[in-house]
Amino acid sequence: MYHCSRIIIMEICSRITIIKKRLSSWSVKSLSFSGRLLLLKTVISGITTFWCSAFILPKACIKRINSLCNVFLWRGNIEDHNTARVAWSTVTLTKDQGGLGLNDLVSWNNACCLKLVWMLFFRAGSIWVAWFTKEVLKGSVHNYWITKPSPSYSWLANKLLKMREVVYPMIKLRMQNGCTARFWTDNWSPFGNLTTFLHNSSSRLGIPMKATVASLHRNGTWRLPPARTDQELQLLTHLTTITLSPEDDYYDWELAGKTTIKYSTGDVYAHLRGEIPQVSWAKVVWSSYGISRQSFLAWLIILNRCPTRDRLISWGLQVPAICLLCNSHPETRDHLFHHCSYTSALWAISAAKLDISSPSDWTGMVSVMVNLPITKSRKAKTLLTLLVWKATLYWLWHERNSRLHTNSFRSIDSLYSGLDRQIRNRISSIRSINPLLSSKMMQLWL
Repeated sequence: MYHCSRIIIMEICSRITIIKKRLSSWSVKSLSFSGRLLLLKTVISGITTFWCSAFILPKACIKRINSLCNVFLWRGNIEDHNTARVAWSTVTLTKDQGGLGLNDLVSWNNACCLKLVWMLFFRAGSIWVAWFTKEVLKGSVHNYWITKPSPSYSWLANKLLKMREVVYPMIKLRMQNGCTARFWTDNWSPFGNLTTFLHNSSSRLGIPMKATVASLHRNGTWRLPPARTDQELQLLTHLTTITLSPEDDYYDWELAGKTTIKYSTGDVYAHLRGEIPQVSWAKVVWSSYGISRQSFLAWLIILNRCPTRDRLISWGLQVPAICLLCNSHPETRDHLFHHCSYTSALWAISAAKLDISSPSDWTGMVSVMVNLPITKSRKAKTLLTLLVWKATLYWLWHERNSRLHTNSFRSIDSLYSGLDRQIRNRISSIRSINPLLSSKMMQLWL
């Protein structure tokens, strides 16, 4: 088993080398953030997902892969230093939760690992399960809860044994006759692991560690000592509600209160990630028929992660605070993309064509976009409004950076001309997919 684990680790190391070659070989200099994200989600994510399904990855390996992907996303060159604009923990959230939808490899790896534990309890016919039960669990799957990791076991076997606290709430023992239900370790009661629940007890009540529930029920009564703690009293009260039947005990797989007979890695992954609230602006940023690089920039702007001058100053950089577009007010996210006179003039042209009014602040603008009607009759105008709004943000940021890095300036009319041409091209590109929608959007814009 040791040699098998060693071979797997060597294979993983070689796979990391493959990832580095993939990331280094791509022509990344011309790729936008959204282009890099697409490559990560399609190529790298597919490779790592396959690896996790084939064998369990060590934490060091996962950490290294995450680091490579993080540097590649934000810098484009894996040899550069990592200067992430958004924390990786946020990037790995779903888009509805405010992230970019990349998988968290730690949680995904654990979800794949738990499938092997699931097989121990629900796939008794597997050859691997038979071997693991005999060699590691000493002939009984119930011993999974009490078997401790050992140097004599393989790395994989020890990894599975260390997962028992994570998987314990998901594997419910439905007690019928109680003949196989381990009193102390099986998850048969609403109190979970009784060893933990009765931790205040001075002893195990004189009950052997491997005792079954049925062994404590004789002649219609429960043979347990009198309760001395509140926990023991709760347990004795619960036992009085149990009626044993002639049928055999069995296990159920339960996630978030729902029982299922199949294992879904995606469902377990979501369960391990926990309840994460969704953000209201996700549908605005990732709206249908949007331009990818503009949607990515809008995501950064809403999170306030663009390097505006107020943020640069907060990092200790010695830069002027004045806005590069109007040269009259300090440059902040809210000012640059809403209050600035240059911004207001550019947005006023588009807003007049879309027949919408501009609110007084940035938060109000985002709220207006979030609350746009999505009914069938208003779909074309809503999608067009979101497309134009994100395009306006993109062109403003492009103009700001042009003034900063190349000292080139464009008038509002010149900037709007480029924006208008891009909107028309994007609407025209939709024609092959949805001719009716494309026609309605073009009519509204013209």
